[in-house]
Amino acid sequence: KCKRNEVSAAWSPILAARGFKKARFLGGGGVLGFFFRALINGIFFFFGETTPPPPPPPPVHSIVPAPRQLLPAGLVGALLAVSLLPNYRESDALAYNFTLHDRRNDLTRYMDTSLPPGKHITDWQEPNFKTLNRAWGGYDGVHDFPLARRIRNLTDLPIDEWRANDAVYAIVPYSENPDAYFSDETVLLKSYPPDPNFRGPDMVVLRLYPMQQLHGGRLGSIRLLGYDINATQLHAGEDLVFRHYWQAEMPTGSEHHVYNHLLNDSGEIVAQADYVPLWDNRRDTTTWDDPDEIMLGREFTLSLPADIAPGTYRLVSGLYDPLTWQRLQSPGGGDRLVIAEINVVAPSS
Repeated sequence: KCKRNEVSAAWSPILAARGFKKARFLGGGGVLGFFFRALINGIFFFFGETTPPPPPPPPVHSIVPAPRQLLPAGLVGALLAVSLLPNYRESDALAYNFTLHDRRNDLTRYMDTSLPPGKHITDWQEPNFKTLNRAWGGYDGVHDFPLARRIRNLTDLPIDEWRANDAVYAIVPYSENPDAYFSDETVLLKSYPPDPNFRGPDMVVLRLYPMQQLHGGRLGSIRLLGYDINATQLHAGEDLVFRHYWQAEMPTGSEHHVYNHLLNDSGEIVAQADYVPLWDNRRDTTTWDDPDEIMLGREFTLSLPADIAPGTYRLVSGLYDPLTWQRLQSPGGGDRLVIAEINVVAPSS
């Protein structure tokens, strides 16, 4: 019995090590080897207790286990290996998945550089409720996007229920159905569809408010999809507040700013505001490389002069290179888009 144990001890490490040289299988191989060795020892112990004492041991160089002694253990070991194969494959897939780029890093970068700060809601099961949390997720962006509420499904409640929590954005699972999430009441800003080259989650970022007005104008490779505006009828001295919604077929070759002019009937500028088109100047037009993304423009304010005459004025916008002053052109050859007509009325007596 002792010699049989010596045989087992000599062979079991070799058998246990074969086929498990890769680092990802070391844990599983160790477990399999342990059970294999225990099985062999158990078989030898059983036969050692139920058979007559063995003859005197042969010389050390002739100690070779008989095939019939290893056959039961080999069969059991093979069955065990086959049963564990799905676990090995799952472990291999998991290990490979962790070598892929995590899209949550892209999400934090996108939110921080592209959107104004605001509360967000996100789904209950996916890990995004921690992504923008500085304490839990390690988010280190400049702007804050606190969690307003965790949800199970965006469509479980009316959209006004989510807005009641002061939520501006929603980060929810990706869907190929464009009408999946209140399409008339939200704006799908950014999509992260399934891609084998990236680690999930697959998701979309929504703004929980729709565009107030559609437009459709074009300057160069950039389209003006629509805009929000606080009023189209104002009194002298009041503020005109508005934002654009942009979409680009491709990035511009140089950084472009947006200009906004309020023009009178003679084409003279009575108020203006120029700056980078988005909230953060880190996301300039040379980075607009996703043709499906809708860029939420920064909020511009034009202060009407106190002595402005009553009448109809035009609000126009365009894009230009601040180094060369070269403006992007529309398909018709113009260099500006008419946003809205503004009616300035005399103050009430």
